[in-house]
Amino acid sequence: MAVAGCTSGRSSGDDASSPAVATELAPPQTLARTGVGGGTLLLASDDRELRRSMEAMNDLGVNLLRLDIPWPLVEPARGVWNWAPVDRVVDSAERHGIEVVGIIDYTPTWDSKQGDQFSQRPSSPAAYGRYAGQVARHFGGRVTTYEIWNEPNGGFFFRPGPDPEFYTRMLRSAYRAIKSASPRSVVLGGSVATAVDSDTTMNGLTFLERVYAAGGGPFMDAVSIHPYSYPQSYAFDPGNPVSAMRMAADMYDVMRRHGDGGKRIWATEVGFPASGASSTDERRQADLLVSSVREWSQLSFAGPIMIHELRDRAEAAGDRENTFGLIDFDFSRKSAFTALKALVADGVDDDTTYRRIVAAASASSVDLGGRVTPWYRDVSSRGVPSIRQEFVNGDVICTGGECFASPGPVMELLDKQGHLPAGAFENGHQKVGAVVQTEVFYSPRTGAHLLSGDMLGAWRPEYGLPMSDERSDSSGTVVRCERATLRVSRGGTVRVESA
Repeated sequence: MAVAGCTSGRSSGDDASSPAVATELAPPQTLARTGVGGGTLLLASDDRELRRSMEAMNDLGVNLLRLDIPWPLVEPARGVWNWAPVDRVVDSAERHGIEVVGIIDYTPTWDSKQGDQFSQRPSSPAAYGRYAGQVARHFGGRVTTYEIWNEPNGGFFFRPGPDPEFYTRMLRSAYRAIKSASPRSVVLGGSVATAVDSDTTMNGLTFLERVYAAGGGPFMDAVSIHPYSYPQSYAFDPGNPVSAMRMAADMYDVMRRHGDGGKRIWATEVGFPASGASSTDERRQADLLVSSVREWSQLSFAGPIMIHELRDRAEAAGDRENTFGLIDFDFSRKSAFTALKALVADGVDDDTTYRRIVAAASASSVDLGGRVTPWYRDVSSRGVPSIRQEFVNGDVICTGGECFASPGPVMELLDKQGHLPAGAFENGHQKVGAVVQTEVFYSPRTGAHLLSGDMLGAWRPEYGLPMSDERSDSSGTVVRCERATLRVSRGGTVRVESA
């Protein structure tokens, strides 16, 4: 079914140039649960800084904090336990009504036998699992979500280099130990950066595929990823296989193929630096952050999204890594804080374009499944602009003031031809926007095929759906259907032969 008036804006406010707004809209989308990262800065804060940080989170309206539980800090020598620094932050969070997501990370030098305790992987999966079990036993019900490592597909945190099979053994060991100590705890596996192949990183999709191939699926209750996209929002560059949005959708496809389609993906790090390389100014930082949270919320597999990070790490603005914060080092609120606070208080994404797309999906006869991308602008190979959102089993395309749902194989064929749908998919076929009258026909048993011009005019429902593309021979054009073969001569004469 068509839903008129697909806008070109990113928000609920339509400008004067937008097409007429249809009254049929889906309800606003509930915002994904939003939290912030505290990093090691909170562990090093004095009492006043810690209190101010927690009060800032309360002011922001979020109650989810991602916090390192660093092995080198907690067990500085084998069997010597120093829980006080982490206890202090967890206790403060609990007093302020904030839930902690603990990152079980880093390796003490006594275990790795290497000099840098922040970059080496553990000596063995068993050693890491032992520590993870101790963490779960110590915190009991005070921390109920644990993330297994931080960006193991990046060489900086997992030297000597990414190793998804070794990580899978770590994941299995930690999962069993955590569940033994705290059965209701949620274990987040992956912690994968949407990185590309380089001298120090492994493609995030490849890493997750290999974790699943190594048997990691049963040992994570959800997958965590870090879909950084700066200096653009999450939905930027949708056709690029290594963009954050595309890689996340492909990662979910990996999960589905391994029977984990019901599990969520947590975006445990998303952020935008306000200075340094690939940065933007503070106003743009706010816009990108709000857009990305809204875009993430549109995904059917979306778990919580956690902003990196609450507070700038230092006064100096030259280093990009110091300026991801929602608040300055001196606790002054940035524009990003104010904008995110308003969004969280509202609690929904009231984007009219998204609501119109969801209404079109619901009204169509196509079983689209869940949403795997937010909506985004697209241009066909023939230069026709559109708005698009991808689902598990197909797409919704908005163009010319209308939105139409199409099964996946139909859209694959249309994309190859550079066409867009121009009518609803009904009874196995759909009109196509083309100079010559054209329709695409599809069923799982026949595949997707185009008919146009005289051949389309010759087709009748009683012939069944086309089972081949049009092909030309010396006599004209031929198409094989389920119950007939159609031949159209070069002079336009139609001959129908039984199948």
